[in-house]
Amino acid sequence: MIGAMSCYTKLAIVGGLVLTAVSLLWPTVLTTLMYKNLKLAPGSKSFQHWKETPVPMYIDIYFHNWTNPQEVYTATPHFNQMGPYRFYEKRTKVKLVWNDNGTVSYRQTRHWYFDETYSNGTLTDKITTVNMIAATAAHKLRYHQRAEQIAMSWGLTSLKYEVEMVKTVKELMFEGYSDHILSILKYHPEYNKKVLDKFGWFYKRNGSDEIDGIFNMDTGANDLTQVGKIRTWNGENRSDFFPGKCGEIAGTSGEVFPPWLTTKDRLGLFSGDLCRTIYLVYNKEASFKGINGLEFIGSYDNIDSGIVDPETSCYATGEPTPLGLHNITSCRYGAPFFVSYPHFYLGDPWLTTQVSGLQPNEDLHRFSLTVEPTLGVPLDVKGRFQVNIMLEPNRHYLLYRDLPGRVYMPLLWFDQRASLTDPLADEVRLMVFLHNLSTSAATALLVVGIVMAASGITWACRDFNKTPPNKLLHYTVYTIAAVAASTSRLNTPKPTPRASPRASPTPSSRPSRSQSRNPSRSPSRSPSIYLRPSPRPSPRSSPCRISPSPSPQPRPNHLTVDWR
Repeated sequence: MIGAMSCYTKLAIVGGLVLTAVSLLWPTVLTTLMYKNLKLAPGSKSFQHWKETPVPMYIDIYFHNWTNPQEVYTATPHFNQMGPYRFYEKRTKVKLVWNDNGTVSYRQTRHWYFDETYSNGTLTDKITTVNMIAATAAHKLRYHQRAEQIAMSWGLTSLKYEVEMVKTVKELMFEGYSDHILSILKYHPEYNKKVLDKFGWFYKRNGSDEIDGIFNMDTGANDLTQVGKIRTWNGENRSDFFPGKCGEIAGTSGEVFPPWLTTKDRLGLFSGDLCRTIYLVYNKEASFKGINGLEFIGSYDNIDSGIVDPETSCYATGEPTPLGLHNITSCRYGAPFFVSYPHFYLGDPWLTTQVSGLQPNEDLHRFSLTVEPTLGVPLDVKGRFQVNIMLEPNRHYLLYRDLPGRVYMPLLWFDQRASLTDPLADEVRLMVFLHNLSTSAATALLVVGIVMAASGITWACRDFNKTPPNKLLHYTVYTIAAVAASTSRLNTPKPTPRASPRASPTPSSRPSRSQSRNPSRSPSRSPSIYLRPSPRPSPRSSPCRISPSPSPQPRPNHLTVDWR
């Protein structure tokens, strides 16, 4: 059949198969090219962007200023928002150790720089807030013996502690402020290594590589879909702050995400400050600077303790809390701190009625992250959380025994922002375009290859069915005796003919019919046969085939077989 094909038919079949093979192998080639740049390894683009983040990051701090602390025992606490106080943040990974199991261990330093231009206030602004150290001391001793609590109450009263305090922004943030209780705890054997000499939300964190701890992260060397995922924190693959699944170390650091994300994925961000993984769910498709991405948002998973989703019940440590609060007391050395979305967004409506002055707003207070799904590049990050402290009545403390009830007091909330710059956006846009173009080209090659191969096979079958008998491949069956006789006749000189009287044959001299047909055949031996293709005539010349010589007429001593 192959011999009967034209060169164009062969070209269509072979070319179609080649194009199909190329299109099927192209995803593997593309994955290999992406693997070199997306995995974390010295020299790769991902490593360069991860080691020292080129994206400008800043954090806006908003303080809740308590306006009526003198009415703490009689009226609903009222707050007004002050800020933002903007600080630019620079992160650098240090003390890197590359491990043989495809992970990298590292510490990180964070530097913050105050930007007065984009701030609504100065670092000397005074904020009235809850006296957090006194509230923490009373909370930690609430189950101790009565005598111990009375002694603590007497100490707080003697040192003239109040439920509230007034501090400047710089004292609350980086400079810190001194406190008598902290000075005493420095000599306590249980707390002397845990407690600092001052308190501030970012006290001694600026430029330190010790506070955040040691992270061990997957580099994607063994599996690119695992790149950026945190494997251990401080040498452990789970924390002791939450039981069961809630204590597992999971998610990424928030700077590197695996490629090929889909709308069914749930992104995890591990936070050492919260001692847990924050989960984001898909919300919608979004575009940032001309780059199509997927927007993931924070939902009830991060502020629920089994009320909405039973799987989050393992976050219910201590006494039950309303929806909208995440208890991090065990993570903060026993301080009654609770995390929520800003202004108790998505929380129980009761939270905004126990205090006044808070107005939840989805656009201003929602946690969101937009990611380019093909490469896993973060496009726009809006990380937003609020820190609150719990105050509750305690009959053993003069400061707190007359409180009307338990109240969750908002302290501050932050808006962590990071957006892709124009040069980086151009680079990502080009990479996505080339990826989409190559994918489309591979798809087109697959379609063209299948069409070409199918067309070639169809033409070949049609030509084969229409081929006349003289173009079919002939095989001639010869006996060995016939070949020997033919060779003998060719080698024997032909005698000169002469006239001779015809003799009447006698019965004894007449050969048998079988001997006359094959005089060399032995009556007692079966003939041996072999096959050889006979040349066939071609009615017309072909540009791809040399025309064979005409086939001789079959002789009486052979048999022609047509393989149709």
